Amino acid sequence: MDKNSVTREIDWLCYHAVQEGLLDPPTCVAVMEALEENKVIPEMQIFLEVVQQNNLCSDYAQLQNLAAMAKEEAKVFAPPYSIFAAEAPEPTAQNEPAAVERPDENAAPAAVKTEALPEINALPPLPDSDADWLNGWPVLAEVENLPLEGQRKLLADFLSRGRQCQCSDIHISTGAYPFVRRFTKIYLLPGQQVLTAKAAEMLNLCRLDDEQRQQFEEEHELDYSLKISDQERYRTNVMKQRLGVAGSYRVIDAAVKSITELGFRNPEVIEKLTAHNQGLVLITGPAGCGKSSTLNTLVDFINRNREDHIITIEDPIEVIHRPIRCNVTQRELGRHTKSFSNALRAALREDPDIIVIGELRDLETIEMAIRAAETGHLVFGTLHTSSAPSTMDRVLDVFPPNQQSQIRSMVAESLKAVICQQLHPNHDDTGVCMSAEILLSTLAVSNLIREGKTYQIHSTIQTSRNIGMSTMEQSMFDLFMDGKRSFEQTLPYIKTPDLVRQMQAREAQNFSQGRHG
Repeated sequence: MDKNSVTREIDWLCYHAVQEGLLDPPTCVAVMEALEENKVIPEMQIFLEVVQQNNLCSDYAQLQNLAAMAKEEAKVFAPPYSIFAAEAPEPTAQNEPAAVERPDENAAPAAVKTEALPEINALPPLPDSDADWLNGWPVLAEVENLPLEGQRKLLADFLSRGRQCQCSDIHISTGAYPFVRRFTKIYLLPGQQVLTAKAAEMLNLCRLDDEQRQQFEEEHELDYSLKISDQERYRTNVMKQRLGVAGSYRVIDAAVKSITELGFRNPEVIEKLTAHNQGLVLITGPAGCGKSSTLNTLVDFINRNREDHIITIEDPIEVIHRPIRCNVTQRELGRHTKSFSNALRAALREDPDIIVIGELRDLETIEMAIRAAETGHLVFGTLHTSSAPSTMDRVLDVFPPNQQSQIRSMVAESLKAVICQQLHPNHDDTGVCMSAEILLSTLAVSNLIREGKTYQIHSTIQTSRNIGMSTMEQSMFDLFMDGKRSFEQTLPYIKTPDLVRQMQAREAQNFSQGRHG
């Protein structure tokens, strides 16, 4: 059989099927050989049809589930080991089978040859596996031999190593290598082993108290803030998945960054948003784009420059804001309140000046936020949207048709700004940089919202750059012109011909200077 004909999808499928006892390695090899003999291009669906037609699997429905999972896994990396790796013995002569020697019943068992089989726990090589930061991580598989305190220390050491290496997320999951996200890219850690169900459970649950453990057992998932020390906090999600327990740890920066440090090109525009006495400011973007960091930076800025009462509603609490010039009341979903809407309704009776909502998730929360902004409070909230127009559509479209006119008028009056963020690797992959689309409330913007013409907001942003507005495309262009992103990284995001020509001219200038330098 030609091993090169095995696709990554089939390799992953057979890996899982063998692990769960649905197929055995000889069966997988036999199916591939049959396809090869009939000159059929091996594809996942054809492989499954052959298995089904020949009744080779007792639980075909589960095999299909594994196939769907294998397709997703194959997009990222190869399986821990391939069952097709072992070479079949070659015949000793053409058209003549090799002589089979009958074993001597009194002889000692022969040693099994394993050279052709790869190590199950050997990590596939990575493109930059020689990077220093990938080395020196604690080996998590050793947790099974440790008492509770040892388990906690091992987890703390592993998370601390992730923080030192500037990772944003750390993942510890059953049936997988420990892996991390660094500068928006995923890396599997060398020197580790695929975690067993026991090891993953010990690591992910060792820091839970009795109440959290009970909640996890009842709901099979848990969000909480993990505090290792005053300088080390992690936003944590623990869940049960098909193979066992898995945990995701988001690294929370030890110190709150300034507005300039976040990467805003015109920080004074963002600072002015904190000076309003009432209104609604929305910070939006995909997961992991820095919304929480921006939100905490704004709270910190207000805490240092105003004298007000700030109430935050978070899930969970990430950064602890100690009173400086403001009184800061922080509430956590689950521990201190049942829902964002309940906490927001109660907040209106708690004499706040500024209300910070971790996420605008549903109609009731969005409606309460708009009403709070309209009744004399400065409200900050986050949404998972990718542009200012889509943010307006999301906010307005959650309401029923008979409320649309009223809500559009309320939003038109109360909206102060929309900040849409994205994070990108910088030009040499040594960090990240932020692009931001910024919509500020003007008479023109208010009229467009009131009249339901949100599709025209983009044009208004383009023509209002002089007052601090910016489209996402313009922000990406600025990153290139400032030397933070390369030409190749930026060009796919730029559609305006004039901006493309300016980029080409700058790139030619950079090339000329580099050649003569």
